[in-house]
Order: sequence, then structure tokens, then C-alpha cells
Amino acid sequence: MERIKKILRRIIKPNILPSVLLTIFCTAALGFIFISGRQETIPAYVIYTLTTYSYTVFGLNVPKIKNKIKAAVYKNKLGNRYMTDISFKMKISLYGSLPINLFYAAFKLIAGIYYASFWFGAEAVFYIILSMVRLMLLRNVRNDTLNRKQEYQTYRFCGVLLFAMNAALTGVVFQMVHQGRGYEYPGLLIYAAAIYAFFCFTLAIVNTVKYRNLHNPIMSAIKATSLARGLLAMFALQTAMFASFNDDPRLEQLMNRITGGCVCFFIFVIAVFMVVRANKNLKKYDEKSPN
Repeated sequence: MERIKKILRRIIKPNILPSVLLTIFCTAALGFIFISGRQETIPAYVIYTLTTYSYTVFGLNVPKIKNKIKAAVYKNKLGNRYMTDISFKMKISLYGSLPINLFYAAFKLIAGIYYASFWFGAEAVFYIILSMVRLMLLRNVRNDTLNRKQEYQTYRFCGVLLFAMNAALTGVVFQMVHQGRGYEYPGLLIYAAAIYAFFCFTLAIVNTVKYRNLHNPIMSAIKATSLARGLLAMFALQTAMFASFNDDPRLEQLMNRITGGCVCFFIFVIAVFMVVRANKNLKKYDEKSPN
């Protein structure tokens, strides 16, 4: 009996490496099945069953995998600094995201000029402003001599730039809703776009909650811009999903109008909150300073 329990425990919660390898294999096999159009074959149903099992056991192993990765990161010198030094983490975040934002801005701008498209032009403006915000924040993070008042001044200016970003985003939403424009991804790229959108949005939410008690204006500005980018990514994903899987243009227009309006409203609220919060704190510093 004890041997049976041990076998069942091994099946339900296998070691991490076999679990990860099996999950990778099943994911690749699923991709092959859908690309080759063999969804209704016997091997496909075997893969479906094996995939269900592999994803289940992988989910059960997530806490163990997380702990092992976390321990390995803390053992590494740079990893330990990244996890414990907020300033260093902000620099890494900005250094990593700035080139991506600049690439998007350049790509959309070139496409807008080449195709004479307001659609691409509005997107280019959004990413140009986002790049400006990230560049300004990076300069402030590298400048360790800034006092808290200067940080709030930067934070307020980021809020003002969010208003401009929201105006550009409103142009994008208008194109999507009233002119039937939207993102389209060929083949399986839509699934990669979905992973990217959920990653951006989830990471933005997690960081917002995780560092909500960290009273650092620069970090708050980074979180706000990340959340704005995550909201745009989710809205873009919705339009792409409708373009790929929906045949009802009225439903598509209605949902894009609702989601697009909500995204623009939330970014507007974030911008207002940043400006009001910065003004409130700057007023306190002005009152404390001698005349």
C-alpha cells in the first residue's frame, strides 16, 4: 500500500525537470498538430490527454520551481542586488524597456509616413511619448543627487505626458472603432501576441500591488507608464482576437468601443492622480521651505 501511494505521489507531483520537459514537449506537439491540421486524429487526442496531465502537474510544481529560481537568483551577486536594491531594479527595468519602446516608435513612425496612415502615426506618437517618459525617468534614476522635491516634479511632468499619451491613444481607439481598423496577426503569431499582452499587463499589476507602499515618486512613475502600456497591449489583443475569430462586426465595434473607452478613461485617471498627488506633496515642501 505504501508503495502504491509513493507511485501515485510520483505521478501527481513528479520531479521538476521531467515536468518542465514534458510540458515543453506537449506544447510543441500541440503546435505541430494545429499547424498540420491533424486535430481530429488519434495521436492528437493522445497529445490532448498528455497535455492536460502535463499542464496540471506543472501547475502543482510552480511553487517549488519558483522557490528554486528565487534561491538561485539570490545566490547570484547581480541577482541578489536586483532583488534587494530598488534603485538598481528601476535602472534595469528602464534600460530593458527603453530600446523596445524606441523600436516600436520608430517602426510605427516609418510605417505611418510610408503608408500616409493616421493609424500608425497615432501609435507612433504614443510610443514616442512613452519613450520620452522612460528616458526622463532613466536620467533621474541615474542622478542620485535628486531630492524628494525634484523627484515629485519629475513625477508630475510624467503625469502631464500621460495626458499626451492618452490623446494619442484616443486617436488609435477612434481608428479602431469608427473606421474598422485593428491589429491582425498571421497564423500562430496571435498566440504570441496574447502571451506578450498578458505578460505586460500582469507584470504591471503585480508591480503596482507589490510596491504600493514604497513611497518613491520615480518608481511610481515607472509603474504608471508600465500600466498604461499594459492596458494598450490588452486592448490591441482584443481587437486582434475579434479580427481573427469573430464574424459579427457589430459586436466587435461595441466591445472595442467599451474596452477602448475604459482604457482611455483609466489612463486619464492615472494622469490626473499623478498630477494631483505631485502638486499636493510639492505644496508641502513649499510650505516647509523658508521664505
